[in-house]
Amino acid sequence: MQYSETYPTDSTPLESNFEKRKRLIEYRLLGGDGLHDITGQEVCSVGLWVRDSNGQDYIITAGHCDFVSPRNQQGFVDFYQKGWHSSPTYNYIGPLEYHSYTPYDFGLIKYIGTNVTLSTLICNFDHQTIYPVLYVKNVGVETNVGTSLCISGQTSHVTCGKVVELDVVAMFEHPISTLNVTERELIRTDIKCGPGDSGGTVFYYDALRIPYILVVGTVVGINDVGCAFLPIPVSFRAARLDFNLNLTVVYTPQNE
Repeated sequence: MQYSETYPTDSTPLESNFEKRKRLIEYRLLGGDGLHDITGQEVCSVGLWVRDSNGQDYIITAGHCDFVSPRNQQGFVDFYQKGWHSSPTYNYIGPLEYHSYTPYDFGLIKYIGTNVTLSTLICNFDHQTIYPVLYVKNVGVETNVGTSLCISGQTSHVTCGKVVELDVVAMFEHPISTLNVTERELIRTDIKCGPGDSGGTVFYYDALRIPYILVVGTVVGINDVGCAFLPIPVSFRAARLDFNLNLTVVYTPQNE
C-alpha cells in the first residue's frame, strides 16, 4: 500500500508527509472503525477483512449487530463507515448478509460499496505520532491464560488487557426475544470495552516487528468485568458449516 501521491508544485504550502498519509488513510475502512446503520445510529465495529473462495470480500463483525437496525428490501441491515470522533459518513460498505447468534456470535458484511476502500490496517488514531495504524500480519491462535491482548473498536479505541478464561460457554439474554441463548468457545478477557465495540478486532503485537499485529478474534460480549471474543478459527469453522463459505484472511504485504 502506498500513502504518497504526487502534488503539483505551486505556491500552496507543502503538507508534511505525516499529514498526507493521515489524510489518505482516513479514506480507507480500518479495523476498529465504527459501523452505523441507515438511520445514522452507531451499532458495532469493523473486524477483519476476509475473502471467500469465489473472490468475494467480507468484513467480519458480531452476528448480533443486526438486531436493532432497519432492514433493506432483501431483509438485511445495511452498514456504513463511521470513523472515531466523526459523524456518520454514509460511506456504504454493504449488507450484513450472513449472521448467527447462537452457538456462535458471528456475522459477515458483504462488501459491495463503491465509496469506501477496504484495507488491512487497524485503527490506532489515538497515537498519531507513533503508530496511527497497525498492520495485519497474520491470524494468531490464543491458547494461554494471562496472555496480553488488545482490541480496536469505535467506543474504547485501542485498549489492552489479559486473557482470563479459555473455551467459555456463556448465557446471554437475546436483545429482542429476552430469551436466554448459549454462546460457545468464547475467550474471556479483562479488557475494558463498551457498547459499540462488538465486532471489533482482537489482536496482539508481533514482538519482532511492531506495528505488525496478529488478529486472534472478534469482540462479541461485553460486561462490567471485561469483554469476550470469538476466536477467528471458530468464526471460519462456523462460516464453513453454517453458510458453506471457505474464508481466508487478506494480509498486509510484508514489504509494507
